[in-house]
Amino acid sequence: MKQKASKFLSLLLAAFLLLSLMAPAALAAENTNTVYLRTAEDLINLSQNCTLDSWSQEKTVYLEADIDLSGADFAPIPTFGGTFEGQGHTISGLSLTGSGNVRGLFRYIQPSGAVRDLHVSGTISPSDRKNTLGGLVGENQGTITNCSFSGTVSGADSIGGIAGINEAQGQIINCTFSGSATGEHYVGGIAGQNYGSIIQCENNGSINTTEVDAELDLDAINREQLNAAENVPVCTDIGGVAGYSTGILQSCVNTGAVGYAHVGYNIGGIVGRQSGYLNGCANSGTILGRKDVGGIAGQLVPEVRLLYNEGLVGDLLDELDVLRGLIDQTGDDVRVASDEFSERMQAISDRAGEAQEAMSDLMDSTTDWANENIDEINDLSARLSWLTDETAPILDDTSDVLDLAEELAGQLNDVLDEGRAAGEIGADTAAEAEHAIQALRSSLRQARASRDQLQSAMDHLKQVLGRGEDTGPAVEAFFEAFSVFAEDCSGAAGAAAQALRILWDARGPEGMTEEQREAWDSALAGVQSGLAQAASALPELGKALVRLADSLTHPEEFGTALEDVKGAGSSLAAALRSLADATKEGQDTVGSLRELLEQGGNVGNALEKVGNTAEEILGQTAGIGRDLADTVEELSEMPTITVQPISSEIQEQGNALGDIFSNLLDDGDALQESMSSSTDILLDDLDAIIEQFGVITDLLRDILDGSGEEVEDRFEDVSDEAPETTDTGYLSNARNDGTVEGDVNVAGIVGSMAIEYDFDPEDDLIQEGDRSLDFRYQTKAVVDSCINTGAITGKQDYAGGIVGLMDLGRVGNCENYGTVSSSNGDYVGGIAGASWGSIRDSWVKCRLAGGDYVGGVAGLGATLVNCHTLVTIDEGSAYLGAVAGDVDSDGTVSGNTFTSESLGALDGISYAGKAEPVDFDTLCSTEGVPELFSQLELTFVADGVTVAVVPFQYGKGIEALPEIPAKKGYSASWPDLDYTHLTASRTLEAEYTPYTSALTDGGELPEILVDGSFSSRAQVSHTTEEVAWTDGGAEYAGTAYTVTVEDPDLEQAAYTVHCRLPDPGKRYDLWVLSEDGWTKTDARLDGQYLLLESQTGTVTFCLTERAGPLAVVILAVGFAGLLIGFCWLIRWRRKGTAAGRKH
Repeated sequence: MKQKASKFLSLLLAAFLLLSLMAPAALAAENTNTVYLRTAEDLINLSQNCTLDSWSQEKTVYLEADIDLSGADFAPIPTFGGTFEGQGHTISGLSLTGSGNVRGLFRYIQPSGAVRDLHVSGTISPSDRKNTLGGLVGENQGTITNCSFSGTVSGADSIGGIAGINEAQGQIINCTFSGSATGEHYVGGIAGQNYGSIIQCENNGSINTTEVDAELDLDAINREQLNAAENVPVCTDIGGVAGYSTGILQSCVNTGAVGYAHVGYNIGGIVGRQSGYLNGCANSGTILGRKDVGGIAGQLVPEVRLLYNEGLVGDLLDELDVLRGLIDQTGDDVRVASDEFSERMQAISDRAGEAQEAMSDLMDSTTDWANENIDEINDLSARLSWLTDETAPILDDTSDVLDLAEELAGQLNDVLDEGRAAGEIGADTAAEAEHAIQALRSSLRQARASRDQLQSAMDHLKQVLGRGEDTGPAVEAFFEAFSVFAEDCSGAAGAAAQALRILWDARGPEGMTEEQREAWDSALAGVQSGLAQAASALPELGKALVRLADSLTHPEEFGTALEDVKGAGSSLAAALRSLADATKEGQDTVGSLRELLEQGGNVGNALEKVGNTAEEILGQTAGIGRDLADTVEELSEMPTITVQPISSEIQEQGNALGDIFSNLLDDGDALQESMSSSTDILLDDLDAIIEQFGVITDLLRDILDGSGEEVEDRFEDVSDEAPETTDTGYLSNARNDGTVEGDVNVAGIVGSMAIEYDFDPEDDLIQEGDRSLDFRYQTKAVVDSCINTGAITGKQDYAGGIVGLMDLGRVGNCENYGTVSSSNGDYVGGIAGASWGSIRDSWVKCRLAGGDYVGGVAGLGATLVNCHTLVTIDEGSAYLGAVAGDVDSDGTVSGNTFTSESLGALDGISYAGKAEPVDFDTLCSTEGVPELFSQLELTFVADGVTVAVVPFQYGKGIEALPEIPAKKGYSASWPDLDYTHLTASRTLEAEYTPYTSALTDGGELPEILVDGSFSSRAQVSHTTEEVAWTDGGAEYAGTAYTVTVEDPDLEQAAYTVHCRLPDPGKRYDLWVLSEDGWTKTDARLDGQYLLLESQTGTVTFCLTERAGPLAVVILAVGFAGLLIGFCWLIRWRRKGTAAGRKH
């Protein structure tokens, strides 16, 4: 009863805390109207009413039915500040093709505006002023959740599938886009430009996949920033989710194609140009572009801090005071001088005063800017999205443990049956054991149900992110469900242990020793205690997070709430680590009982399987406990995400100050000319002034020249000093599985990590200190814990598995498994094409190809620490290495290892302790080796479909190749490799070759030609010999041809033999040899060839010449002569007989 009351009070307290967030909206709802939309006319009326910015504020609009706008005279809703509840309905037929910019279903969504559960389809393609276009909204400052747009969005700048621009206050959560988005600058599947938060959004559309002609319009140039991206006459900043982002991109996905081949700068699968915070995003679409092309981001722009030194400014002000005093003294001395001289002196005095005033204004502006204009974004939604991403795989592991536990229950039942049958378990013990097993099955059913409830609570939390009134209860429900699941797991653990103890003790004297029993009881108590502590701590962490959300509207409570979160997180982490330790102790105890199980007996043999399963359960449970503890600790220690805005006022004041100094120096030169004929006193005064000008000039030169420093010397890369979790200039936990192709700076994660010199370098400055001309830039860019598996193809220099070109920054804990190649360029690397930053703790397993400077980690590197590779270089000219093609002379190389049968580490040479070879087993036993790295396998693919994935061991082969799917009209084969000695994973494409229709024995006019359908490996050959035979008493002789067709890919042969006639002017008979001898066969004549059909691989035939027309005539004449002679002889005999009779 007390427990139920406690839970009720906890829920009541949580509800009270959430009501403090909801109170303003609730009070407003009591005093405003509700609007219902059912028809196109209703939506048109809403648009007309919203021309006044305040009309929609504090109103709730409900879409009650699907609306088709086809043919309707609808204009975009001008501005909206209320709540629009789409309720899952669709607005279709939206068509905006006329004139006007900032277009979408809504033009502007105000900071108070919210749009939810709405689906829109249509076309946004204005005829002119094509800027700031989105499927849902042109410019968003409110919250958009669970919405989608399908269709076409086409324009020039700031083009997004959901929003053209998402401002700093704006949040876009759980939204999707499908269709196509096309523009010139700042184009994204969700937003063209993002300064706020985009969380858990997905793009399935195609982004700039057709060639865009970006022409320079002189009338439309942004003259305030002549070097801004909008003025570049090529496509820039194109991304699957956002074109350009200085805000938050969390847990977003892109599956659509992005970019056009060899066109565009800053092209990325998630974001084109990124200078904010990006975490947990994934791309599987094909990415194409020209320069700075990446599977996740085209260009990662670092955080840049401008640090001022005030010392020289103070010296300059002091010297200006001295100059002004000298000028005043000279003025007293020249009262009798000419008007021209007096005017020049007055001008210089005024200039000096202007300089002091301008300097003072500039210093005041920078101080005010630093104190008043820096805004911070602390987005709790991004934290919760990260938490659900981290928890999802852990929940999957708990499902596996429950499956094993159910298997354990079955095995315990088998033990019981075996013991009964063998008479080793008595009736009372059997009844007790049966009751314990039933209790275990019941506990497991309850644990399975609470685990499903936990999954539902997590899914609901992801769905309601961004809804202030729903997020708090969802967080508390999530942790409450976790607590219930922990309690149910504790009950299942106790039931399993009880059943195990009963059956073990059933073995009598051979059961557990007292010491083993104590160890088992201790481990069980630890497991149940850890689960109980976790069950208690989980709701407390949930409540603390709700209090933290509430404190965002009460800043004075923020510090206390944050400490509550850290405290609750620490308690939960400690409980989870205790659970992990206890389960490990239980695993060791089960292992120690194996000696008992090996002593025999039916029960003992059956218990051995139980022991194996129990040991596996405890091992997995220990891993789950450690993973949860790590996640909770990281959640409680995460710092605030901040994104600082910028201002151009300081630059303008600095430029004005420079103009004043320039005019002051000009006036000084003019004064020197006017004083050349003055008196000795004036000359002395002038000398003093000119000397003072020299002092000021030297001081200015020191400040401007930076004591002889080059511009590059003013930049200091502090990325290696950045914490593991930072704010701007940070990209982490991203994955690319898509193909990436470009010309220059091409990579699986980031095309380039560099300062944007070309396009408005002042954009991203964070300024510290009072403005002065003595300054330094500090830069910070980090890529951490990213994975690439996609194929990377560059045309020119700088192709990398993770980063193409690293001018600065840090890459750490990254993995690359995708092939990296450059068709006509240098600098190719498994992690970076070329790096002047640092690469640490990364893994590479891939194939590489390029010109010069090809390396497993970097083509050219600087700092390479604790990296490990298994690479094959298919093509390369000079500077090749398993770790790096070469390293900078000032670089640092240490702790790198690799496996290769032919490569050295750096430019063909390995170095002990820095970059040295090891065998593959040693490489895979390195601490922290990723699972994907240690797996070696051949992936066989035919026509884009995976046929088989065959694992193998390093240096060994596979037993057989998989069968290739048949394709009509084609022969097929796998690539010709040595499959008995394999050292690297790779994907193999089946090679389909169209059947050949004719084979010949060579020559311009072949003697034998075979016509049919043959594979690419088919061959024809023939032999000849002289033969003779008899048929029907007649004798024949001639040249016999034996034609053989060999086709290893086709089992049946069916073809036509074309045999060239020995003499085209003669006629021939065709004889074919069979088992019964020579047989005369009908044949067809085709020009100079005689045709013979065959169904066998080998056929033997002979051509015999027929008698010609002249021979036939001679024979006929001879026959006629013989006939006449014969007739004459008969007649002569008859005459002789008659004469005899007369005589």
